[in-house]
Amino acid sequence: MPALNVNLGDPVFIGDFFGFLLSIPVSLFLAFWLSAVKKRAAVVVGAFIGVLLGFLIILGWAGTLIYDQPLPGANGASVFFGSLFFCTVLGISGGILTDLLIARKNRRDYLRAATQEHNG
Repeated sequence: MPALNVNLGDPVFIGDFFGFLLSIPVSLFLAFWLSAVKKRAAVVVGAFIGVLLGFLIILGWAGTLIYDQPLPGANGASVFFGSLFFCTVLGISGGILTDLLIARKNRRDYLRAATQEHNG
């Protein structure tokens, strides 16, 4: 039965939250740096949505967002490192997917110029 209970003093929530906080600058910077489109702000927003989605997935899986009790064996440290890795990966993936969608929509802006062959 869904609980939708978030206890701010729970070690699982604290570990997930601080993993989320540390993954934000890493993901947003890497998404901005790897972006090849002109609208880099859209890529950064896509990366942030990925990080936020990772936070909610970890909280729902290991915390009390969905179930009454936290995942058996989950502690704050393991959730912290798992959240740090998972949120960073989802943030970079969200940025890359947004980059691909924007580049596909505006394809002519990102095509390379055809090389001219010189017959001499």
